[in-house]
Amino acid sequence: MEKIISVNSKKLKKKKRKEASPIILERVNIHFTLPKALTLFWKRPRNKLIKITDKFRNYYARKSICINLDFSETEKMFVDGTLYLLAELDTLKSTNSDIKFKLKLSKDLIVNQVLKQTGILDLLNINLTFEEELDETVRYWKYSSGSKVELDLAEEMLNDFDEILSENSSKNIYNGITEALTNCHHHAYLEKRFINDPQKAKKWWLFSQEKDSKLTICVCDLGVGIPRSLVRNSENVQKDWFRNLKAFLKSHREKYDKDSASIKAAIEIGNTRTNLSNRGKGLNQIINQISTFCEHKASIAIFSNKGSYIINKGMIEDRPITNLVNGFSIPFNKSIDGTVIVWQIPIDKQMSSPELGASHE
Repeated sequence: MEKIISVNSKKLKKKKRKEASPIILERVNIHFTLPKALTLFWKRPRNKLIKITDKFRNYYARKSICINLDFSETEKMFVDGTLYLLAELDTLKSTNSDIKFKLKLSKDLIVNQVLKQTGILDLLNINLTFEEELDETVRYWKYSSGSKVELDLAEEMLNDFDEILSENSSKNIYNGITEALTNCHHHAYLEKRFINDPQKAKKWWLFSQEKDSKLTICVCDLGVGIPRSLVRNSENVQKDWFRNLKAFLKSHREKYDKDSASIKAAIEIGNTRTNLSNRGKGLNQIINQISTFCEHKASIAIFSNKGSYIINKGMIEDRPITNLVNGFSIPFNKSIDGTVIVWQIPIDKQMSSPELGASHE
């Protein structure tokens, strides 16, 4: 009798193991076609890019998903839009380790080389090699990211700046980047961007690009954005801050949309928001760094949520020239839910070697 029970028990255990076998689900393919230009400056491609990145959030927790990114129509990759896309992809992948990616390459070889050089292909675990050498317009893209204010992870990039910038320019751009990362650490991630935001780290992303005797540097964070951080209440906020902010926005509403006016407010009156002596000066100092290039063309553009604020000292050829006080804005109807800052400064160090190139534009 015991023997029979033992045999039956073995059969039952085998049956249970068979029933408990995991069901392997076939991955669902999600397709996205990237715009012709990856940029935050131009409304149409910007809107198309943000429409895609907004949908990434639907897949933060879904299993058995394969994201198919189609770059076949993409012809131009600008520093700002490319870094923003990379940051969103990095966030998606770090949030959902199960997700897979496929990629359809561009018809443009340089676009494909940029995808490789900027680390996007490596991030997506896509192995691609080129028989051709990197184009001169691609070779000098540099990329770094991190979650601390210290710039140790960007040391190689900063050392490269010393090779192409005068001592004064290198120091000032270093200070500007440090202020941007400090702002990111102290303000950007104080609350969630949206309901299902994973918010795992106070991360920043950094690009640099050398081309046509100018250096473009771009910093991105995917925090709440400057407009939302200004209206966030805390114990250190001065009691008259919200009244002063409301008055400032009202006085500038004819020239600037609300989010753009908020960026201007952060620059001009942000240091009065709290009673902390070491806070609120970052954006003002970042803008003032541009004044150090008084003998050169230079520009700085700040994109945050739906707003923008741009100081152009002749570097951006198709945009109006401004002074440090009266920047111009481009109103947008879609939010990047974060902040992107772009510097353009001249390469002002005498080079003994042939002129360096940089990114596809």
